[in-house]
Amino acid sequence: MSNYSGKNILVPVDFSQNSWNALCYAVTLYKKIKCNFYILHVADIKDQPINTARLFQIPTNLKDSKTFDKKELLNAFIDKVNHHFQSKHHHFFGKMEYGNLVDALKKQLTEKHIDLITMGTTGISSLKKKIMGSNTGATLTRVRCNTLVVPEMAGFEKLKNITFPTDFNIFYSPKVLKSLQDITKLIQGKLNVVHVSSKHSHFTDTQIVNKDYLLEYLEEISPGKYGFKMIYEKKIIHAIQGFIKESDTDMIVLIARNLNFLQQLFFDSKVERLSFHSTIPMFVIHE
Repeated sequence: MSNYSGKNILVPVDFSQNSWNALCYAVTLYKKIKCNFYILHVADIKDQPINTARLFQIPTNLKDSKTFDKKELLNAFIDKVNHHFQSKHHHFFGKMEYGNLVDALKKQLTEKHIDLITMGTTGISSLKKKIMGSNTGATLTRVRCNTLVVPEMAGFEKLKNITFPTDFNIFYSPKVLKSLQDITKLIQGKLNVVHVSSKHSHFTDTQIVNKDYLLEYLEEISPGKYGFKMIYEKKIIHAIQGFIKESDTDMIVLIARNLNFLQQLFFDSKVERLSFHSTIPMFVIHE
């Protein structure tokens, strides 16, 4: 990976264990790659209680304070980060913003030339709203940047199996293909392209062209590191959920355009029984 270009990664944090876990996952995933991590706290976000006790020792000068200065908390968080992660490849920077999360993210994208947003999510048990109403959902739908969503219980493991569900109805743009290429460079196993179809349906001419283009591209950039799986099932969501479980998937890759599919995948009632929503990260590609 010595010739692999560096990345600017934006990590919004609320000082919770969940956001710490998301940062840890990203740092480990890109451990051999030169990265600038921009750790962003947006103050005054509703429904974002600050819980610092589990993360780091409250600075002495703040212990007797009834209210904590957010900037001081961010500085303490960055101190913990620099103490915990010591790598010649990584640099960490703290950033404070006020107001709306989405607006703050968009601002950082422009100012810091961000390649990837990494953020935590608490999973279906804690999200009573649909994904479109959560901070994670707002980021996925309104911020045009590749986003790595790390569930609360996800621990980093080597990426042996990545599942990429697709219907081949969209043309795979250069940006999508480059994102897939970047991901395959992190894999020590396979990128599994999965298509679900009923037994009696057939590929359209457009699907055939897109499928052949994608698979030929993957064969060229990573021969032997991808697979193609056809699943014959009427209910697409149930088929994908089953494949994720059976293949021991370590990460799910989705294209942001498929928002309806994304919402069904994470909020269908059957998902709770599989529990992958709380353990498997999701990489969402924006075109």
